[in-house]
Amino acid sequence: MNALNNKSIRVLVVDDMSVMRLLVRNHLRAIGIDKIVLAANGREAVDLLKKWTFDLVLTDWNMPLMDGLELLHYIRQSETHSSVPVILITAEGNRSQVRNAIAAGVTEFLVKPFTAGTFQRRVQLVINRIGAETPIAAPIMTVTQPEATPSKVTPSVHPVALDAMATILTVDDIPDNIQLIAGILKDEYRVKSARSGEQALRIARSDDPPHLILLDIVMPDMDGFAVCRELKADEHTRDIPIIFLSAKINAEDVIGGLDLGAVDYVTKPTDPAILRARIRTHLRLSRQHHALREQSLVALENAHLREEIERMSRHDIKNPLNAILALTHTLADSDNLRTEQRECIAAMTESAQYVLNMINHSLALQRMEMGSYQLTPVTFSLAELLEKVIVETRSAFGELEVIFHQLSLDPMLVRGEELLCHALLSNVIRNAAEASPNHSPIRIRFKADTKNAQVELRIHNLGAVPLSLRDTFFEKYATAGKAQGTGLGTYSAKLMAETQGGTLTMHTNDATGTVLTLTLPAA
Repeated sequence: MNALNNKSIRVLVVDDMSVMRLLVRNHLRAIGIDKIVLAANGREAVDLLKKWTFDLVLTDWNMPLMDGLELLHYIRQSETHSSVPVILITAEGNRSQVRNAIAAGVTEFLVKPFTAGTFQRRVQLVINRIGAETPIAAPIMTVTQPEATPSKVTPSVHPVALDAMATILTVDDIPDNIQLIAGILKDEYRVKSARSGEQALRIARSDDPPHLILLDIVMPDMDGFAVCRELKADEHTRDIPIIFLSAKINAEDVIGGLDLGAVDYVTKPTDPAILRARIRTHLRLSRQHHALREQSLVALENAHLREEIERMSRHDIKNPLNAILALTHTLADSDNLRTEQRECIAAMTESAQYVLNMINHSLALQRMEMGSYQLTPVTFSLAELLEKVIVETRSAFGELEVIFHQLSLDPMLVRGEELLCHALLSNVIRNAAEASPNHSPIRIRFKADTKNAQVELRIHNLGAVPLSLRDTFFEKYATAGKAQGTGLGTYSAKLMAETQGGTLTMHTNDATGTVLTLTLPAA
């Protein structure tokens, strides 16, 4: 089957931001794709997938109701759409996200911001493979038995252009076997041969290594299992796919070969059509693996670059902000200002101070991450601070019901930094307010743990943490269901708790909701 013509394919674009949907649509039209359907979130996309078939899906990662990773899982588990290529578009790129997407079967990544050229090249590469590539998920390894015949083989795709110039190394101590395999493969591949394990290792470690190795097991001096161990132990050769090609048919040999890292095990005498099909399959999977690994490295590098830019920006922005604050204070001391002018200057001063405090807070988080933060603990009342944060949260969220249970009149004195605790409590209580369904109340309970010299604070809301977020709830940039979520709130809260010698944990289930438990050292 040939790659589909751009005019003939139907593409589903999923993004909660209308401007991004239009941008992606325009980029697709620029490469001749006209059949484009738009969806505002994952749930809307699922409804469309139930009604239509699509040749390609491009989806944003962070979306309300159902994010891109959840949509990817749905597509891969669908009987109808499981093999549809999925391109994830994201502004994030941390290691866990990339790992989760690869495990779920993502076809390609696009990291925001991207240029029109980058978008069109990546999408066109995926389109060119439609109809000619196997699914991302690796197939179950099977053993070809000697009695297999061509009539039992399912016809397979034969994309010569994709496999052209791939090098196959066949390793066997019997020259006739090498000549037989070379005759089967010579029309499609470059074929190299080795008559010993030592020679095979030299070729694999050379400047022109093979793309796949057909490896016999029974050889003098160094058998195939030993060769496989050596190749998998060497970082320069460990990713070369190895197919054992052997007359040994015992289950122990098959299992032993696969356990060593071989991708397949084919028995002699082999059917030429089956051998060629196995080679094509594993070359495709190897290309996909390398492509995804490269995208993973690009995504991780983007995340690292962003953090470096943020770090530099924090320092660079502080100087002009301090200058603005100094100027507003100077203006405020003038005697000839009208009332409305003084109000404007006061608002400017407050806004500039707020941004400066945010930057200082961000710098403090950076030092905590590096382990260089100098904690200056004092004794203060956590109960009084909590009441202040509750008032601020109610002001921001309007009709918010917070039920505060304090088991005694004790002020709950703790040792820590009041500014850090203020930011910590603001983060977790705001998160609870955002997650509470249908304006349901937030319940906060205090208690003193005299045995461990701690104060414990439990914050409960009836909303359950999304399943896709539960394992990464406290990880940096992990977020789900928030259009403007950064994934830094719970991460920074946990970091601030631990910096002060405390803990922050989360328990959630669909029946009872979510409880965050904060402990801090008692005074």
